[in-house]
Amino acid sequence: MNLGFRSKAKAFFVDVDSPDYPLEGAVNIILSPSMYWVKRVTLPVKYLYEVKTLIPSLFEDNLPEGKYSYSTYKDGDSFLIFAYNDKEVLDLIAEKGITSANINNIYLAQSEFDTIDTPINISKNSVIGLKNGVVVKLPSALAPDAATLDLDKHTFSKHTIHLTRFNQIADKKSQKVFATIFGFLIVMFATEWLITSSQVSAISEKESEVFSRHNLPSTSFQNEAIHAKLNTTFERQSRIREILNLALTITLKPQEKLEHISLEKSSVIIEIRTDSESTGAQSLSTLKQQLKRTTVRYKDGIYTMEIQL
Repeated sequence: MNLGFRSKAKAFFVDVDSPDYPLEGAVNIILSPSMYWVKRVTLPVKYLYEVKTLIPSLFEDNLPEGKYSYSTYKDGDSFLIFAYNDKEVLDLIAEKGITSANINNIYLAQSEFDTIDTPINISKNSVIGLKNGVVVKLPSALAPDAATLDLDKHTFSKHTIHLTRFNQIADKKSQKVFATIFGFLIVMFATEWLITSSQVSAISEKESEVFSRHNLPSTSFQNEAIHAKLNTTFERQSRIREILNLALTITLKPQEKLEHISLEKSSVIIEIRTDSESTGAQSLSTLKQQLKRTTVRYKDGIYTMEIQL
């Protein structure tokens, strides 16, 4: 049963036989039953997290070789469990002309058509229908009177799925931006490392010259001064590495994009493009909680977090 919400984003049904959808603007995608595996199971557990730990074993020996993600939700007295190959789904979506920047959410046909009364055409040769409460894909010859698919007034359920971020679709422009940022970071840190190494070497040489010229032993004052300077540099470098390690592993929402990372004199600045200030705050909440000493702002679709070193 759909107890969801009406979305302002355009809705599209994606199947291997679906037409291409080159477009602009937000998109909600409904995946055909041909793009995932589903089972209805009855288990002696109460909570979804308990079911999720069991799903891989419940699908054991039923799936072709590949890397799969899993999802589940309760349906009456039983659970519906799902398995889907992230790469296959993302490749298909890319083939249809839909980029990651346009995707709001991804849904499964099971949650969106679990109450249909008659089969629905999804392509020239295929329909979807219900069999024992499960949405299945069938040849259109089995349902010559199938209804026409109309998603203009579709009310979505609350059951979305999440695809592995590292496999996510990226258009050429996004790839170039990421490559540029990554290259800049490599050059920046290599330069700073060389400068730091040079400074340390210079201090050591001057220390040796002074000791040699005056035939003096090393004093505790000199040692403490050198240690303090090197320790300050070490703490700064450690702080920068900690910030970047966390920043480059954050999971953004499908419609969000990392725009810019820069190192200032006393801070690291991270910018992401997002729909709203609250959405941006949620995506970067891990950074805010773990790194402290942060300030944020939102303007013209860009959520900026400045982290003090």
